[in-house]
Amino acid sequence: METSIGELIQHYFINPSYEIESVPFGLTNLTKIVRINGQMYVVRIYDRHTKSVQSIELESKITSFLSSSDLTFQVPVFLRTLSGEEYIRLSDGTLGVVVSFLEGNVPEISETQHATEFGLVVGEISSALSKYETGLQSYPGKTFSDFYDLHPLALRNDVTSFMEEPPFYIPVSHLNFYKEMIWSVEESVHQLNHLPRQLVHHDLLIFNLLSQENKICGVLDFDFTSIEISFMEFVISLNHILQISNGSLEMTEAFIKGYAVFRKATIQEINHLQLMTQIYHIAVLHIYIGQHYSGKPIEDNFNYILNQFRTRNNWLNEHRLTLQKLLESYLI
Repeated sequence: METSIGELIQHYFINPSYEIESVPFGLTNLTKIVRINGQMYVVRIYDRHTKSVQSIELESKITSFLSSSDLTFQVPVFLRTLSGEEYIRLSDGTLGVVVSFLEGNVPEISETQHATEFGLVVGEISSALSKYETGLQSYPGKTFSDFYDLHPLALRNDVTSFMEEPPFYIPVSHLNFYKEMIWSVEESVHQLNHLPRQLVHHDLLIFNLLSQENKICGVLDFDFTSIEISFMEFVISLNHILQISNGSLEMTEAFIKGYAVFRKATIQEINHLQLMTQIYHIAVLHIYIGQHYSGKPIEDNFNYILNQFRTRNNWLNEHRLTLQKLLESYLI
């Protein structure tokens, strides 16, 4: 690991002396903080199965676009190598980059004002990304709706094999639920074809946000950004609020209220919220299946997301009418 980081850094700095610090995340990619001459940077060596040159170039363009926009938060931007490139292909074939380091800590979301601020940030970045000219973009990224195309080792046959012979313990009821949801979503996903699309971050969770003095000041990790159903951004972050608040309707309303400052929604989008929530969970589970076949330990994460999936689906069934009223009152 340290050898690869050293190789990467040599392409950005002349004879650097550096220190490496860990970060509390990074299952998909190898991510570290490096300190060079008193300055901090983030180095990232991408998963060879999920990151391409096209994807890096898209990520770089998006963060550059956002950094030049008038936003209330910052985003990390790609540094250029000594030869002016945006990335490096390392000797083992993997791709690596160095990006700017942003100060801050993971924000706390334990009170309604925190949920409102989180909603504000989700709405603001969704609004900003909607202004990006996707028509000129040759590579659209990977949409979560195509959940058999998110990882080259999690194609349909791979997922089927995984479910038929799980490599670790998965409760039978959870596994049956997973199979039923895949079948149901495959039958229904075409209903989303007419909904508006734009760039979507796909991973706006508190672990990808930075806060200073109780205010969110940074948004990180645009690795999964792609052209997607616009409302998916809201759906993913709403799921996150429900997860960390144990399904609190008060926190849910606060989040929706913040989001509504920047974005609205159509009744068609709202009516498909549960279907998009199901697609989101299936997409994450399929990415984990691909990571399993690439040799990464995914048991805890997989079972956590599968349990969350079932819990969330039950919650949405139970609170359907109440949530519908909240969404319509703020977003329509």
